[in-house]
Amino acid sequence: MKLSILVKAMKRNNGFRYDYCIAECSEHFLDDVCKPVCIDKGYSDGGCIGLAPNFKCCLVQQVIMTNVERYRRHLSGTRVCQICQGGEETILHVLRGCPAMAGIWSRLVPRDQIRQFFTASLLEWIYRNLRERGSWPTVFVMAVWWGWKWRCGNIFGGNGKCRDRVKFIKDLAEEVAIANAYVKGNEVRVSRVERLVSWVSPGDGWVKLNTDGASRGNPGFATAGGVLRDHNGAWIRGFAVNIGVCSAPLAELWGVYCRLFIALGRGARRVELEVDSKMVVGFLTTGIADSHPLSFLVRLCYGFLSKDWIVRISHVYREANRLADGLANYAFSLSLGLHLLESRPDVVSSILLDDVAGVSYPRHVQV
Repeated sequence: MKLSILVKAMKRNNGFRYDYCIAECSEHFLDDVCKPVCIDKGYSDGGCIGLAPNFKCCLVQQVIMTNVERYRRHLSGTRVCQICQGGEETILHVLRGCPAMAGIWSRLVPRDQIRQFFTASLLEWIYRNLRERGSWPTVFVMAVWWGWKWRCGNIFGGNGKCRDRVKFIKDLAEEVAIANAYVKGNEVRVSRVERLVSWVSPGDGWVKLNTDGASRGNPGFATAGGVLRDHNGAWIRGFAVNIGVCSAPLAELWGVYCRLFIALGRGARRVELEVDSKMVVGFLTTGIADSHPLSFLVRLCYGFLSKDWIVRISHVYREANRLADGLANYAFSLSLGLHLLESRPDVVSSILLDDVAGVSYPRHVQV
């Protein structure tokens, strides 16, 4: 395939075609295994479109629609693999253990690594293979993606003829590597400059609402915190919530939800809402798909935003959101549940005073 044709094939609908997208996202895929903070990569990273990010997230969350998952959801009467009839159709069976894929892997994987390759758990398997050097991560990701596509084609029909699937995967991985190298070689480097960032008080007659979420692991123990302040920077009311175990983006959204609930209860009518997560700001301003796992909480936030008041939503850097971040970390020391704070805790007093004084912090930002 000529390089010009290959590069053109990569770009459709302002994004990458699924096959190339999966390879390009292998690094993000690894981050999802290690610390799926999708966040700011999360479930909606901008470099992906269509099925690719959904497949990635479903694989890491272990909810791909195999027969085992379908049986668990009462959508199928059997857990058995319909291709080989030789065992339960788990994710690992589909992508690695079924003879349809095991034969492919046995020709791709070096002989001295076969045993380790076929005995690792799902997340360990993904993590270990994406950490390899050289071209193997691309080959691995292409094989996983096409293994799933071929399985779907066998079940639902639509598979074309492919005389040698191993050669197909190797050739495609090579094309992806060439195309990615070409694209990266033509990228415009983003310049950054150092700027001083500080918390800015709202206008007269407005109140400012800062929220933040924190998690120790993803998923892991999570908290959220927030504060409502007037145009002088004075504390009106704050909160800290110990959520329990959840993902980082979910913690961020719980922070927004709790803060909107409290602000509306205080009778606020003109509110500036600041969040340091671009993903959450995007959810609140541009919407979210109904199928997204966080859509239920975003819809709850929409319910508050549609009330009879004015709420301006904006993204701020973490340096301008230090008080909310301090409250979120403070919540780790509290019992589970929501804690309303009528006065500032001592642990964040210095941050509040810094904000009122206009203390700024350096940050390198894009220009």
